[in-house]
Amino acid sequence: MKNYYEILGVSKDSTAADIKKAYRKLSLQYHPDKNPNGEEKFKEISEAYSILSNADKKAQYDRGGSSFEDLFNGHGGGDPFDVFKQFFGGQAGHNPFQQRATRRGGDLKVTLDLSLEESYFGLEKEISVNRRASNNIQCPTCHGNGVVEQVMGMGPFKHVSRQGCNSCGTSGFMNGGNLKEERIKFTAPQGIETGQFMKMRGKGNEIFGGIPGDLIVVAQVRPHPLFKKMNRDLIYEIDISFIDLILGKSIIVPHFEGDIKVDSPTNHNYKNALMINQKGFKGPGGEIGDLYIHFNPKNPIVVNPEEKRLLQELSKSENFN
Repeated sequence: MKNYYEILGVSKDSTAADIKKAYRKLSLQYHPDKNPNGEEKFKEISEAYSILSNADKKAQYDRGGSSFEDLFNGHGGGDPFDVFKQFFGGQAGHNPFQQRATRRGGDLKVTLDLSLEESYFGLEKEISVNRRASNNIQCPTCHGNGVVEQVMGMGPFKHVSRQGCNSCGTSGFMNGGNLKEERIKFTAPQGIETGQFMKMRGKGNEIFGGIPGDLIVVAQVRPHPLFKKMNRDLIYEIDISFIDLILGKSIIVPHFEGDIKVDSPTNHNYKNALMINQKGFKGPGGEIGDLYIHFNPKNPIVVNPEEKRLLQELSKSENFN
């Protein structure tokens, strides 16, 4: 004869509450939906609970009586899955694993502060986040049993109804909710823009008996003192004297990849920006923007007598009239 006490891991003098708690824990552990190799063990656990949870059958078993079939008057013990369903609410199709699987921790949103240069190259960065941890505390509603019992009727018509605990999702525990600091490595792609967000699955707040939420990282790119960004293009403005516009001048333009030497445009086309191919931002599809250099002519405000004389001479030329 099987030792049902040993199967459930309880002693012979265990209370009904101890037996229920043991069955709840083991049935969840070995249920085939959670443990594909646990079906035989699951059936054995259900068989033991069917006997030890019934006072009359338990007494007969304790007297050394009989096989499992004898205890059920030759009709067998029924479907172990029916025992499981009845224990966790008594409704056909009820599956606590499906309920627990839908439990999900909240998403966590953080802002990633970037310079324009970091946006240009992309970067790997370690960010610090405060995640809500899944600290287990016993559910105050079901007292760790995962089920809530309700006594209905009176006397010989008394019936105990068991329902899965909604407060903890039948897990018997609830999330303590303490925060924990965690360092998470994050990769920002080249060309990332303000407002763009990236999702890191499973790195959000945790919840006991369920899956963690996601970490959502939102980019915030700081303005640059020299450059502006327009779509994928990089814009640079430089002041230039009208003399340099006329005579021409070599100018060093700063750039994230290194300085670029360019010649200033002639007077007749300075209003057209000078374009340097593929020196802008890289897009997600591999496309690369351009660098546009805008020249702003600057006229002298104060001139000395000699400069004034020279300008007067130049003003006689047809090109200056």
